[in-house]
Amino acid sequence: MIRKRLAVLLLLAPFSAAFAELWEFESAVDVTAASNGGKANFFHHLDSAGRRNIATNSDGVAITWEDDRDGTPRIYLAYKGLDESAFSREVRLSGEGEAYEPTIIALDRSRYAVAWEENGHVMTRSVSIDGKVELGQVVQLSETAGAQANLTQGNRVAYALWSERASRYGRIRYRPMTVDESGTFQLGEGCYIDPIPPADEQLYPTAAVSGDELIVVWEDRRPKHTIIMAATGQSGKPCQFSEPLRISEKPDGRDLPYGTGHGVSRVALGTFGKEKVFAAWADKRNFRDGYDIWGAEYTPDETGFRTNEKVQDDFSGLSKQRNATVDGHANGLLVVAWSDEREGHTDVMLSWREQGEWSDDWTVSVASGAGHQNNPTIALDDDGNLHVAWVERKAIGGTTRLKYAFGKLQGD
Repeated sequence: MIRKRLAVLLLLAPFSAAFAELWEFESAVDVTAASNGGKANFFHHLDSAGRRNIATNSDGVAITWEDDRDGTPRIYLAYKGLDESAFSREVRLSGEGEAYEPTIIALDRSRYAVAWEENGHVMTRSVSIDGKVELGQVVQLSETAGAQANLTQGNRVAYALWSERASRYGRIRYRPMTVDESGTFQLGEGCYIDPIPPADEQLYPTAAVSGDELIVVWEDRRPKHTIIMAATGQSGKPCQFSEPLRISEKPDGRDLPYGTGHGVSRVALGTFGKEKVFAAWADKRNFRDGYDIWGAEYTPDETGFRTNEKVQDDFSGLSKQRNATVDGHANGLLVVAWSDEREGHTDVMLSWREQGEWSDDWTVSVASGAGHQNNPTIALDDDGNLHVAWVERKAIGGTTRLKYAFGKLQGD
């Protein structure tokens, strides 16, 4: 077991080089200025469904966020070439309305797709970065009130998901998209993932493509407490999804002293290896310990998701872990990061999985220490390097800064 082996080595040689992180991080850099526009103090948010606020391609890295620098929440994007030391001047993507929770994916070497909520609807547009920034036309995705957008892509098609409120409860809706030469999205046939009208809220969807399958997961409150549900469909056959099934398990033999069941929060998905998918979320099944990071793996040759597994190690005590974000690599590398309070302040921590075992938890050195480093979002590039963005705040209620760090994958 990796954790047992590392624990023994730590006792014998606490300063051994064997405990270097899998990635060596460069110094953190600012994504955007600490203050700008009409407000001296304003607040940044990285809080998208599935925690996809960062995307990489072969040329660079792009980050999207919401802040209220001019008094109204709006969506922005900043870009940096992989060989550049600083981010470009940020570009505003949203219009005049209040806008929230942007999400981003890389479509190809020069083009990204971004989606967000604005004036109660879900919007999307493409962003082309090839020497200069060119913005595609804004397209409205939701037919009625919608929020909590998420994007993924596979087989040359982009997929948008969101929670749409056509009646009393939010309901997960899906729509495939392709982008034309002008950078405008052309929308395909859309539908609800679950054809049965919801009995309670369906929230914060996220999706991933595994081979020809589109895997969709979300928060669902049908049992009167929050669980994680999933459904699968064929990526080339719109609106043909399996019956939704619960993937966050109820602990065996546990009767909680209150409520209808334990809570879970904010699921994220990442693909890794040969068409594998991993879902990670914050889970309060051990209610005395607060939220921990749990997850479940999906592979095409398995029947649904596998048994839940605890991602974090057992050294977190009674502290809280939240805001799980996950990404993986075709070589089988899988990494989960989250916000962690075990040191008395909020740090970004991560664990990676090799040969079926999770490593000990590691504090991201440049995203830890005094103050609060929160709401991480991560992406692995083609070389296995780790790109991390987060919100930094020196004190509760204080001004925020949006930070980024590059982690170079270390050799064997």
